[in-house]
Amino acid sequence: MARILLADDDPTILGFVCMVLESQGHQMLTASHGDEALDIFRSQAPELVLLDIMMPQKNGLDVCQAIRAEAPLVPIIFLTAKQQVQDLVQGFDQGADDYITKPFNRQELIARVHAALRRSEQIRRYTHSDYPQLEVKGLVIDVVNHEARYRDATLVLSRTEFRLLQVFCEYADRLLERDFLLQQVWGYRVAGQSRTVDNFVGRVRRKLEKALQLYQAEYPQIETVYGAGYRLITQVDLSH
Repeated sequence: MARILLADDDPTILGFVCMVLESQGHQMLTASHGDEALDIFRSQAPELVLLDIMMPQKNGLDVCQAIRAEAPLVPIIFLTAKQQVQDLVQGFDQGADDYITKPFNRQELIARVHAALRRSEQIRRYTHSDYPQLEVKGLVIDVVNHEARYRDATLVLSRTEFRLLQVFCEYADRLLERDFLLQQVWGYRVAGQSRTVDNFVGRVRRKLEKALQLYQAEYPQIETVYGAGYRLITQVDLSH
């Protein structure tokens, strides 16, 4: 199983998470503050990182930024209190893949962790394969090199943003429901998580639009189908 780094200054959270994940066969590495977390990350090379946002010395957002600069593909999940959810926008900017809102239960924790590990394994397999590039109206998704670009303009994307855009390209011009995106990108379906999808779609849309504007292009673009989901459209729909 996986070697997982957990950083949280709450002993109760540390004990609960370790108990749950060790019962699944994972090896747990623990830290009670940000500087300790970075030291352990650099010396032990964990395969997944769980970070509390509010920690002494160096908070989870700073730790996330430092880890992402050194290890672009290691999955990072935030453990956050409900009142800290607004801070996650900054966390996603710094490369976080997912978050779990406290208090959380055993089943959700296991599902999120295992989904993140599966995504990480898929990325490793793609990186060492001859998986072809995807190309949609000048938008190129290079899965092997984990790069996205529109013509010569590079889109700077987090792991999760990249996977989301990849799914949109794989299903170009098709309506994708939020539950489908949760399954394809995050690897699970959890009630009440549609806001996660909306936040990430908004971020990817803005980055894609910025690249399109450089070439005064309109397509491809991510369309919101209200009450249904999203669609990557490649041309104007003349049927409306």
